[in-house]
This record gives sequence, C-alpha cells and structure tokens, in this order.
Amino acid sequence: MQVHTCKFHHCLVPDKNGQYQCKWRAPFNLSEEDSIDDQGHWKSKWLFSYLNGWVPAITLNACCNNDGKLLTNGADTKNVMFYVTIYQTKKQGKHFNMSALLAKGYAYHSHHTAYLNSLQDNQRLLLFRLIHTINWEQELAAPMVISYLMGWGDTYHSHHYSPVYWSSFISALLKDFPALSHTQGSKEEGKDSGGNSNAAR
Repeated sequence: MQVHTCKFHHCLVPDKNGQYQCKWRAPFNLSEEDSIDDQGHWKSKWLFSYLNGWVPAITLNACCNNDGKLLTNGADTKNVMFYVTIYQTKKQGKHFNMSALLAKGYAYHSHHTAYLNSLQDNQRLLLFRLIHTINWEQELAAPMVISYLMGWGDTYHSHHYSPVYWSSFISALLKDFPALSHTQGSKEEGKDSGGNSNAAR
C-alpha cells in the first residue's frame, strides 16, 4: 500500500484563485462500505483519506501496491488503459526534471555534510551523490529491467540479422553464374559502340 503525501512541485498545483490543491484530489472521500446509487455514483470502502483504494485480495496474494476502481463506461476504461500503459513503460516525461533532481540532491548534501578540502574527493563525492540521487528518483520500465537482467541488450527482437552488401551479392552471383558476366559485358560494349558511332556521325 502507498500512502500519498502532498508536496509542492509534485502534486500541489494552484487553481484559478491561487489556492494550492492536490492534482490527485487528495485527501480522498471516505466511505464506510462499498455502495452505488440509482444515478450511477459509486463509492468504494475508504477508511483513510491519504491511502489509495486498494483491493485486499490483490494486496494479500500479489504482495504489491494496487488501486481498485469500478469501470462504468468506455471513457473510464480508455483512461485506465492509457494510465497503465504510461505507468508500465515509464514515458520520457518522467526524466524531464532530472537536472532539477541532481541540483536538489547536491544542494542537500552540501548543506548537511562537511566536505573534505581535497578537490579530488569533492569531485568523487559529487558524482557519487548525483548518481545516488538519480537512482533514488528514477523510474525504470519493467521490460527494460528484465532485458538488462537477461542480457538481451537495449533492444528485443525475435531474429538475428546480418548485413548483406550488394557488391558481395553480385560477386557470389557471378561466381555461380559466369554467363551473367558475359551478358553484362556485351551490353556495355553495345553501349560503347553505339556511343562511338553516334559520335562519328
């Protein structure tokens, strides 16, 4: 389960009146039990306002964070499909603020820790802490992680391809069919003779 914490520059955004509100609409509305009315408005059992609507059976058996929602129309289904796809593949928008994370992580360590006077140690600690800041905040897609763990590289493909150069192909073809070279030579001689005769005329 994942407890939501509202933070500036993360989920708190200003509205038209200048008031900051959570873009995920936290705190969430509470409900003592699952219910739905004749207008189609539904509520799931929600006892803590900053915890997503988790499904106990999924949490117990899959041991993972989840968020249950009742799909009542095509628009909701479409939105969930887009959300799951973006969450699974970790679109590049997640990395747009990497430079800000680096600056934030470095500023934190500079303020809370004492550095050595050695320039070499300063640079080493700088790189070390920046990398740890990236690892802490970076989100990686599961297919990419599995590909690296299995040693499949940056791309996944079902076949292995080899480059075929046209000159090598022609050489192999003429080697097996020598008559083709004579035919090609005759055509070139005909072109040359035609060109010479036209020039003579």
